[in-house]
Amino acid sequence: MKLESGAARKLEDALRCWPHAGSGVHSHLMAVANLAAIAGIPAAEAEARIIQTMPRPPSPLSEVAAAIRKAYAEHKPGEQYQPRQIAGPKPKALPMTREQFIRKGDGATEADWWEASPIRIDWEPGPKDALVLLDALFAPDDAIFCGGKYDTGLRFVRPVREWREIIERGNDCPPHIVPNLFCGRVVANPKEPGKFSARCDEAVSGFRLATAEFDKEMTKPEQLAFWWGFTTAPIAALIDSGGKSIHAWLKVGCSSRDEWTAEIRNKLFARILIPLGMDNTCANESRLSRLPGHFRREKNAWQRLLYLNPEGTPRNESR
Repeated sequence: MKLESGAARKLEDALRCWPHAGSGVHSHLMAVANLAAIAGIPAAEAEARIIQTMPRPPSPLSEVAAAIRKAYAEHKPGEQYQPRQIAGPKPKALPMTREQFIRKGDGATEADWWEASPIRIDWEPGPKDALVLLDALFAPDDAIFCGGKYDTGLRFVRPVREWREIIERGNDCPPHIVPNLFCGRVVANPKEPGKFSARCDEAVSGFRLATAEFDKEMTKPEQLAFWWGFTTAPIAALIDSGGKSIHAWLKVGCSSRDEWTAEIRNKLFARILIPLGMDNTCANESRLSRLPGHFRREKNAWQRLLYLNPEGTPRNESR
């Protein structure tokens, strides 16, 4: 009982003393959930008090439920818990603003992007696209994911130097890549209770780049023009998916998961990109992108590197 009473006092203190948004909220959330479980607070009550006192909305919406599940599984196994359903705000579409960006892009084409690329892409599409991209944006020991859409195992998270060796030996380039870095461990995936992954959001350890792509109603020429007119975040790379999409890698350089949540999920995507028509599943830090240098046999097309600017420097607008 003394343990529970002490934990209850610490819980009350923790609920009153949240850090500011972007300064460690996610880590504090896990500590609060552990204290609630140790203190014997019913899981549903703990969830309600956490949501009431948090300095920002849960992001993703399952963030609080995932923390409670993890804490109660360790400290109070068998606790019955049904997370509340939290409906996120639906962004208001801003089609006219998107059209303004397209008009600002003034018909920019692949040739314009090629001319503007600080790293000259003067080779035929193929595995060299992947090798140059890896060299430009990552260090040899950075652990990154490359693989298929449903691959989540640890063997798909390797240092960049190993991926280079695999590609240089003549193996096919994997179809997908996650531009952010991973911890190199298998961790619990909060989106799928009871399952583990080396590729989930919780396994991301470096928050450098955000992947952005539009829903399917925009043509490639419109996408190329849009990104030419878009200056809210620096573009580190543009990749032709080999299908209907252009993937933009935006250089964001967040220092922590909380900063990603505050600045990328809740501002860049929720307030700007999603209202402009961006795919709303792009805001997570482990978002898949297409790896240039992979040949899509079902499309009979290469995934191609169109533009590469590792420093994110301003682009020369003259054309």
